[in-house]
Amino acid sequence: MSIQKYAVIACLKCRAHAQIIEYGTATTKCQNCGTVLKIKKLRLFYSSDILEEAISARTQLQAQMHGQSVEFGNMPEMEFVDDRQMAVTKSKKNAQKIVLDLLQSTDGAMEIEMLKKQALDNDVDADRFDKILEGLLRAGGIYSPTVGYVRLV
Repeated sequence: MSIQKYAVIACLKCRAHAQIIEYGTATTKCQNCGTVLKIKKLRLFYSSDILEEAISARTQLQAQMHGQSVEFGNMPEMEFVDDRQMAVTKSKKNAQKIVLDLLQSTDGAMEIEMLKKQALDNDVDADRFDKILEGLLRAGGIYSPTVGYVRLV
């Protein structure tokens, strides 16, 4: 028999309802507005193996969302908890914009390794960076005047 793990989430659409979900599901439906929510895109506010703790956390979050204070005996400390194994990815447009902004900040020219290091520091995935660079070179947005160096067109 496996132990259930519970998490407290809030609806992204109505932003007026917090609810408890069980780990292992891909989607859930908001109990307030009916919106289908993808679990991997939601912020997990609290998680626990004990249902009663999750219920207390959900009550506290729901009260905070409606500007009320809750003073029950043993409320769990609320903080952002997300222990799921999930890669954080930026959208194509944002990652490409980060790379182009980095190039523009250096008068449009930079060593590829330096550009990659700065892009990684700005949360652009290494594989994603390589694909963006290749796409920009093919599309003619940048060119390589010498080996290991790129410049904006």
